[in-house]
Amino acid sequence: MMSSRRYQSLIPLSREHHYGLMLCLRIHRGLSIRGNDDAWVRAKAVQAAAFFATELITHFTAEEQVLFPVMQDFADANELISELIAEHSELRRIATRLRRTKVGGLKVALAQFADLLESHIRKEERRLFPIYEKQVSTDVDAEVERSICDVIGDAIQPRNRRLLE
Repeated sequence: MMSSRRYQSLIPLSREHHYGLMLCLRIHRGLSIRGNDDAWVRAKAVQAAAFFATELITHFTAEEQVLFPVMQDFADANELISELIAEHSELRRIATRLRRTKVGGLKVALAQFADLLESHIRKEERRLFPIYEKQVSTDVDAEVERSICDVIGDAIQPRNRRLLE
């Protein structure tokens, strides 16, 4: 996912993407093994909703307020950014369901959350970030790096490591 070529400005976002993919993997594996265990499903839904609240809300803020506006005039970026914003909204809706749904619906919501988050992250890493890296100026990139760090820091560790267990 994160290559040595990744721009320094995007590394905190890529680190957080890695944490999101770790959560998705645990959800997918857990659903296949323990999907009929109501206590596990409830606990994983609480964990995923907490991960959304502690990790993804600020991550989405960094993207929506810093990265996406800078990229609005980049070739091939507008439609992709619109898709990503719509996916952020859908992930918000699913995260709300993870806090409110009865256990039967939680299993479905967990799978939807993990599926969408994983594909969303891969879309940003494989499609959005290369567009940024090809078209951003050095000056704008330096400002993006400062602004992303102001929102999410260096992301060397997740805000709450227990949410990835």
